[in-house]
Amino acid sequence: MITDQDIQDLIRLPKIIVDKRPTVGYREENGQRRCDLDLRTDVSDAATFKVFIRQNTRFIDNFSIGLRYKTRDKSLGTITLVRYNGPHGEISRHPDGHYAKPHIHRITAAEIASGSTHPQERHREITDRYSTYEQALIVFLNDIEAYDHTVYFPGLRQGRLFNGHR
Repeated sequence: MITDQDIQDLIRLPKIIVDKRPTVGYREENGQRRCDLDLRTDVSDAATFKVFIRQNTRFIDNFSIGLRYKTRDKSLGTITLVRYNGPHGEISRHPDGHYAKPHIHRITAAEIASGSTHPQERHREITDRYSTYEQALIVFLNDIEAYDHTVYFPGLRQGRLFNGHR
């Protein structure tokens, strides 16, 4: 049984990026810039993590960056532990207004224990920790403790004035 503390520990476990697809930049697919990362940890041989990165090519503030964990439970498989999203360009379909603001989704132990074959990370919080994709990527990679991320994302080493906009 995975507890909420286990989830937090998995998110904070120091990780090393071992592969990025594509190796340089992003691929465009279905109106999105996309890339995927494989991560490992030296702390636990059994822990396998993947990161997915998606950004809408027409509405760049609409993005999703998530950490997936391959569980040891074959019936549960791989679950998304946490997802950092930008606004989705909608006023809101939900009373908390999260569709219109940057927000973070986290899975809970109760959602995992629900018996669903695809538990969803329904717990969410609106955040002011980032407002752009680049800021979210830095915050996310730091929060999941992927220490070597500047090797794969060299543009994150230093901030860009006005986010590269003229």
